[in-house]
Amino acid sequence: MELDKHIWNLAENLRGGIPDSDYAELFSLGGLLSYLSIDSRYEEIVNIQKLLRAEANAHNELMQILQKIENQIPYFKDVFNEMNVVKQLGSTQITRFFYEINSINFDDTEKVSEWLDQALKLIAAESGKYGGESATPDSINKLAMAILNPMEGSLYDGVAGYGGGLLEAQRNAWKQSKSLKLYGQEINPSTWAISKIRLFISGDEENQLLKGDVLNHPGFVEKNELKKFDFVYMDAPFSMKINNYDSLVNDQYNRFFYGMPSRSNGDYAFLSHALASLNEDGKAVVVTTVGALFRGGAEGKIRNNIIMSDMIEAVISLPSGLYNTTGIPVNLIVFNKNKSESRKNKILFIQASELFTEKGRTKRVLSDKVIQKITDTFQNGKEISEFSTFVHYSDLVDGNLNVNRYVFQNEVEVEGFGSVSFNMETLENVHTIPLKDIATLFRGFNVGSKNKENSDGKFRIVRLSDVQNGKIMMNTLSRYHIENNAKINMYELQEDDVILSIRGNSLKAAVVPEDDEDLLLSQNFIGIRCNNRLNPDYLKVYLESPLGQYLLTNKMSGTAIPTLSKKDIETLEIPLPSIEEQKHMMELYKAKEVYVEKETVRLEEELMEMKIQTYMKMGIKDVFSLKQ
Repeated sequence: MELDKHIWNLAENLRGGIPDSDYAELFSLGGLLSYLSIDSRYEEIVNIQKLLRAEANAHNELMQILQKIENQIPYFKDVFNEMNVVKQLGSTQITRFFYEINSINFDDTEKVSEWLDQALKLIAAESGKYGGESATPDSINKLAMAILNPMEGSLYDGVAGYGGGLLEAQRNAWKQSKSLKLYGQEINPSTWAISKIRLFISGDEENQLLKGDVLNHPGFVEKNELKKFDFVYMDAPFSMKINNYDSLVNDQYNRFFYGMPSRSNGDYAFLSHALASLNEDGKAVVVTTVGALFRGGAEGKIRNNIIMSDMIEAVISLPSGLYNTTGIPVNLIVFNKNKSESRKNKILFIQASELFTEKGRTKRVLSDKVIQKITDTFQNGKEISEFSTFVHYSDLVDGNLNVNRYVFQNEVEVEGFGSVSFNMETLENVHTIPLKDIATLFRGFNVGSKNKENSDGKFRIVRLSDVQNGKIMMNTLSRYHIENNAKINMYELQEDDVILSIRGNSLKAAVVPEDDEDLLLSQNFIGIRCNNRLNPDYLKVYLESPLGQYLLTNKMSGTAIPTLSKKDIETLEIPLPSIEEQKHMMELYKAKEVYVEKETVRLEEELMEMKIQTYMKMGIKDVFSLKQ
């Protein structure tokens, strides 16, 4: 805590003098000069006392020190030229800052490294300037390195940021007296400079950290081919649009043999680069968003090709809120080009999205205990109820790698039923059939802005708000004038069609009543037209049941708004007794439903009458009147 307070005092003294975005640079410089001044190999290069005595000439003195460092330690070539703060800092600020630094009295170089690590963490937590895409949370770095376990050989990070992952791996290797060679590339010049300093202060002066765009200009190339590494770790910018896309289309390094990534989303461009950088026995961990696990199109093709290559060893779902600058949940995909026989043709899915520890009001972290649990589960291939399971690649649903699809909670909250426990093993004893075999499914109509609501419009459209308590509120339907209705019959509803909402956490179902007017389904629904083996009312009751809701919810994808696809619903398993049994069940059910509805109305009227009588006794009834 004392160290934190000292760091905050330093930052407060700089307030307004330099941009917040330059704090990380300045603290890195402070750490470097402190480190060199107490390292016997370099102490003659840096004389902090002389810098303090320079006072009004402190800026020139600092520039001379940095030039001397670059001249005598080739490792720092061009590093200081990439730091904005070097050009902006005035002599008064320099003197004040280094007076505070000097008061710490570092007595060994390891403490300097700890100080800089803590300073960068605090800057990240406070402003996010050091955060953003460059700062992977420490707990994710710890988990990734525990999974990879790179003790010897080479480790590469193509989007190194401030070097947190590389540093975590190196420290783990040193604890075991192992030798690990670090390689990295970083596109942001300032970030690259800070990372170089941070790794040097930690004691790794042999690392190879290059500056540049890893997609368009990969730095590690040997004989016109990408250099291969034993281990790769990457946490690339999420869903970034790719610049200079044409250069990737004609990629000379053949990185995209699994498929060409999307121009608008770079997730699979970075992932493909990571895989192309692995040697024949290599292992990798890539951090990615949930969307990258299930999106279709070009990404879906790439994902399916990678699945068929049998390199994916595990997918680990992590909590939301781990990053300083975004609340989205992330996942780790673990790749292994040399999987053991026991793990071939299958993937271990681990559900850790709720295993976080609150740190302050907004910060979440993975505790050491959680990291150990995930690591132990991965390393030992454990299958734990509600936490982890192996899935054969042939059982993956359309190449969907979303952990929620395969690891289920046995007890969940279901609207209208409260907390419900499930025993999915017993479902195996029930005769079921995929919905697509007993019904035809169709999508809803995308109304769009060009189709205006019009009281004289020909078509009425069923929207989400029009379905209440399992029924379509026919009297509330809005009419629309549809400009281009050439294919409008694709969306027309018929009597006894079942409609199911497909967006959001609350799924609605209803059966279309008898109606002779033009009725269309909106894009927020899927329409289901039952064949002669399936009763519509039976299907609706099943969809609304705890089991139906549970199975559908587990199929949903999406982070902002969970969504069901048409294919998700087509593959839903339906218990299927004979059509006669279904009809008999529904006759009894609907008769009881009508009775309950009538009784509910009668009891509500009785309660209202009692309230009115009570108000009369109070003497307040004449003060207000109720509109019928």
